[in-house]
Amino acid sequence: MIRVVDLQKWFGKHHVLRGIDLEVQRGEVLVIIGPSGSGKSTLLKCLNFLEEYERGAVYFEDVLVGYRDVGGRRVRDHEASIARVRAQMGMVFQSFNLFPHKTVLENVIEGPVIVKRQDRQAAIELGTRLLRKVGLDDKLHVYPSKLSGGQQQRAAIARALAMQPRAMLFDEPTSALDPELVGEVLDVMKKLAAEGMTMLVVTHEMGFAREVADRVLMMDEGLVIEVGPPDQIFRSPKESRTAAFLSKVIH
Repeated sequence: MIRVVDLQKWFGKHHVLRGIDLEVQRGEVLVIIGPSGSGKSTLLKCLNFLEEYERGAVYFEDVLVGYRDVGGRRVRDHEASIARVRAQMGMVFQSFNLFPHKTVLENVIEGPVIVKRQDRQAAIELGTRLLRKVGLDDKLHVYPSKLSGGQQQRAAIARALAMQPRAMLFDEPTSALDPELVGEVLDVMKKLAAEGMTMLVVTHEMGFAREVADRVLMMDEGLVIEVGPPDQIFRSPKESRTAAFLSKVIH
């Protein structure tokens, strides 16, 4: 579903991604781990072109993301084409980014109504169904300020799902939450994984990685250091850098 070839990204002189090669199969859950500053979040944002990459290529279902070839030269794609691909990859961030002046349901139906031009009543039915799925069917008409962090993040997941994406990208979705609220968000993500959603998850929740991931990918300094099944990565990592990182984060 997703193929990354020699992906490179700079911020000024800082070479953030230094040649990433990666394939993600349909229905796979790939968990990305690594120290802060290793390029994990930047990688996710390059996949749906929230960050423009300078070299290499990202393909989503064999379509080049962000660029097109014109007479053998690569140029930035039309905004409409970028938006179309982006709509196929739902993204959930650390911060919930809900509109404070809209109710939970209004937040969820915004994308389908405004972007996809969906019939409002159909969007309301979809939004209600998705909010039930994430355990918020009693909060449809509540404003975000009245929700806990965990509830806001679950609403953000429902909002991403409302665009009916083919894949979901999660960028440390629990890092801004109080510890007792982390579980309720991870439970929703586990349910999505069980239903076969293709997911790329940047997280520090090693228990989640162990339990849900099909593969775990370790990044450091803009490179993929190691990738493999959770059992192998956690029990007998091949790379000393992976072992050193895990010894610090698993207690």
